[in-house]
Amino acid sequence: MASAACRGSYVGRCFLLLAMRLVAVTSLALIVSVCPARADSVTVKAFNNDNNGTTATVSFNNGGGQITENKLLSQFNVTYSSGSGTVTMNTFTFDLFHEVTPLQTYAVTPRQDLGTAFTNGRQMAYVFQTYGLPDLTNDPDQAAAVQLALWDLSLDNHTPTFFSLGLDGSYSSGDPDVFKVAFGSNPDASHIAALTSQFLTAAIGTTMNGAWLDAAGKGANLMLPVAEPSSDVMTILALGALGFWSLWRCRRG
Repeated sequence: MASAACRGSYVGRCFLLLAMRLVAVTSLALIVSVCPARADSVTVKAFNNDNNGTTATVSFNNGGGQITENKLLSQFNVTYSSGSGTVTMNTFTFDLFHEVTPLQTYAVTPRQDLGTAFTNGRQMAYVFQTYGLPDLTNDPDQAAAVQLALWDLSLDNHTPTFFSLGLDGSYSSGDPDVFKVAFGSNPDASHIAALTSQFLTAAIGTTMNGAWLDAAGKGANLMLPVAEPSSDVMTILALGALGFWSLWRCRRG
């Protein structure tokens, strides 16, 4: 009787372990499906700070010669369409080389490697996730500072850690030949620059990774908010890990 009970217990235990293993495989498939490589699209609905925002003359050089352009420093409101559905969100571009216009739609590919794809990608992720997620429609100075910090950090030939006034009246991170900004007669220039410097300094040493939408030259690359895993996903992952642990115990026994 005892032997039969043991065999029954063993069969039941192995059945449970088989179910746990199935859950583990399912959890792995779920992880892979969260951020698959695919071509999605984004539509620029509006520039949140188009009416009350800041314009500035921005000069930049990523090694291919200096370019000077007059740019709007604004948060974007976009509709992002993927295989999982459509979502409207606020975001920023970090792309100095490609302009977009309201109502423009273009293809993008979601990527999770911001921290390694760019020299200062981790700092970019920190600035965006810390200061750029709220709706900044009514805070044009912060929107301008986030935009400037992201542009400054996007250049791979320097690592900016502050932003200050130079002798020529422009603002830079100490290397104006790489990136500098002139605000003209804007009375908020010093405040925007101080915020930009604060954001750059706060990002020093961060290990944060981030996500982005890669436009591959067809439009502006955009920052992509990174959502925390849901409790359901975490539960499935925990069950999957438990299944692997139990299977290991069974094989050892």
